[in-house]
Amino acid sequence: MADTRPTPVSFVRAVRLSLLLLFAPKRFIEIENQDLAARKNYTEGSSKPASAEIVRSAFFRSFVLVIVSAAVGFAGGKVVHAIGRCATPETVAWSQIAGAALLLWGTLFVRGWEIQTYSGVRLTERVNQWLYRFLYCIGTAVLVYSVSFPACRT
Repeated sequence: MADTRPTPVSFVRAVRLSLLLLFAPKRFIEIENQDLAARKNYTEGSSKPASAEIVRSAFFRSFVLVIVSAAVGFAGGKVVHAIGRCATPETVAWSQIAGAALLLWGTLFVRGWEIQTYSGVRLTERVNQWLYRFLYCIGTAVLVYSVSFPACRT
């Protein structure tokens, strides 16, 4: 059976791995090979969470990501307004275009079967998911920002 336990990765290391994959792929491949070698000694002794628990956990974690992304966008709009700025129609339009473009980029970018292994825990697969989530969270935040930023009164 394949090793399905992911190597624990902190947020800072996840950002570093994502940047390495994008800008220093040879170094990323070295790190991924080290990770694969370290997981070869895996024994089947650890328990795997039930599929239902995996889906449930993903559901609630994604909900939290959506709420946090929306809150960041909303707060951004309110902060910019609080420092004396207002949204012109052009600002709103460009913010909405940028948010939609980021969401579309995330959708078109996400890689599927061509990089997927049986276990789904390779660093490449995980960075793929992190980049996808990052684009979606930023896109959502920008769209909410464009809606929460009060319009200028003429």
